[in-house]
Amino acid sequence: MDGPDGAGKSTQVKRLRSWAESQGLSFAVAGKWQVFEEAEVPQARFLRGTTLDELRVCIAEMPNPARMLFLAWLNSFAAERARAAEADLVVLDGYWIKHAATELLAGCPQELVDGIVGAMAPVDTVVFFDVTPEEALRRKKGDITPYECGRDPECRPESFLAHQAAVREVMLEWAGRHGWDVVRANTAEAAAQQLRKLLAPKLGVVVNPRPAADAPVGP
Repeated sequence: MDGPDGAGKSTQVKRLRSWAESQGLSFAVAGKWQVFEEAEVPQARFLRGTTLDELRVCIAEMPNPARMLFLAWLNSFAAERARAAEADLVVLDGYWIKHAATELLAGCPQELVDGIVGAMAPVDTVVFFDVTPEEALRRKKGDITPYECGRDPECRPESFLAHQAAVREVMLEWAGRHGWDVVRANTAEAAAQQLRKLLAPKLGVVVNPRPAADAPVGP
């Protein structure tokens, strides 16, 4: 599950977990920010004492290609944990897509991005959550980072909108080229319904099972 900043991916992961478990399916999730969970990623214990907010600021200050390589390290750890997970439904909360688009726009060499993407663990399905930059900004409620603003240290809303519009254009082009499933994330409930309809056939379950023909209806 990937998409631009503010698309609501983390919210949808929580909703998807509840739905999957209601269907009797086991569920697992992996994401790059689990590097702060030592039990999950003991190899990242050198980050102990660093906060997520601090790391996000530092990422924006990194030059390329170092930044692309660091982001690839975060994502590759998540991908390997997802591949090793034993569950009916394993979700990667975010992946390489947003970062690859962002770093290409920032001038990272195409061949480096292509090499990193090619080395990532494969996935069965990519679900791209699409949202307009204006809606994303509204959802963020001022909680935006320099990286989300095209590395603008002042985190100006206009920088966020311009950067997110450019990244979204690249990601939508990739989604069309690669045939990814696109969920319009205008509202959380509408996005959740779209996601269930996409995944139910793949998981062998019915989104809204109808009662049997001979079952009584109503009181």
